[in-house]
Amino acid sequence: MNPKIRILLVVRWPVGGIRTFIKYVYGKFEAENYELTILGPEGRDMSVLIKDLKDVDVKFISLSKRPSLFQMFSKVMTSILAGNFDLVHSHGFTSGMSAALPAFLFGKPHILTSHDILNDRQFDGFAGRVKRSALQISLRCVTHVHSVSNDAQENLLRHFPEFRKGCKCIVIKNGIEIENFLNAKRLDLHELLKVDKDTFLIGFLGRFMAQKGFTFLVDAIELLSVRRDLSRKPIVVAFGDGDFIREEKSRLADRGLSGHFVFMPFTPDVAGVLKGLDVVVMPSRWEACPLLPMEALVSGTPLIASTCIGLGEVIENTPAIKVRPESGSDIAESLFSFMKSGSKGRFDSFVTEAADRFCVTNQIQSLKKLIKDTVDKSLLKR
Repeated sequence: MNPKIRILLVVRWPVGGIRTFIKYVYGKFEAENYELTILGPEGRDMSVLIKDLKDVDVKFISLSKRPSLFQMFSKVMTSILAGNFDLVHSHGFTSGMSAALPAFLFGKPHILTSHDILNDRQFDGFAGRVKRSALQISLRCVTHVHSVSNDAQENLLRHFPEFRKGCKCIVIKNGIEIENFLNAKRLDLHELLKVDKDTFLIGFLGRFMAQKGFTFLVDAIELLSVRRDLSRKPIVVAFGDGDFIREEKSRLADRGLSGHFVFMPFTPDVAGVLKGLDVVVMPSRWEACPLLPMEALVSGTPLIASTCIGLGEVIENTPAIKVRPESGSDIAESLFSFMKSGSKGRFDSFVTEAADRFCVTNQIQSLKKLIKDTVDKSLLKR
């Protein structure tokens, strides 16, 4: 019997796509074959993630709620010394930077999954140049850089073209657990929210941060609110959290739009919610490979989404209604047209194809193979 592969997962931000990635992918890693240890900050998000992994062999090494890069580096170092791990798998560039040198010094193979897009503004000024140099050195120490979409890899290589050569950088696209969304029972949001059955419910599911483009959805609702030819009242049902939620609520009140928005608490299981919405809007400014459009399309829920990097790749050749990034007017016109037509037939017809395209099984098998090949190659070098 082969021993288990022992993997140290370094997770600085156990939120959003990172948390869901680990839930969907590592949640299917058999306990008899893999031993997982998650190193990350304690808190609600990590508690949800650990609960999601109840069926696998997983341990948790806790950090403070907002650990510094040095604290993470130190904890990774001591954990590698004590843990006898076969592989380090870091999630996000911050996690990767904290784990790169410890893994390299102790000869541990290291996979970094990026989960994000690099922006030019990140490397502006002296501090930006230092950050870029630190990331470049870290990437040189990593065995493989795993990008979750072709867009994400091309973005990485545009900033660090030296890695175009060789096989350090690979793409394994994200996927989802399709059964949850195919079989989910519709949540009656009209009843839950105590609103008229004819109310047009628009879903925004994401963190309140600049990247997610919530402000452009607000612009769209403001444009719709002054129209006199609306057949239904639009209300945005926002499921999410983030550091700027109070500011967003305040800005809505200042613009007289509070009556068009309902804020709901974070929910880790969105399948029933998606089926209870009339449409999902994703006004993102950039993404790596978002899971929400996959979840909406497999649910048969109409989707309006920007064509920004990462998101545009996911919705290509789907019935998703495409809008320009950072365009409230495009979103408003798309919402108005959809409210007027009310037809979701093409989304229902696409469910089977969406399920085949976005099923997480292929991603799991590809990652397992990458892990096994990386560990085996490391053992041959010893």
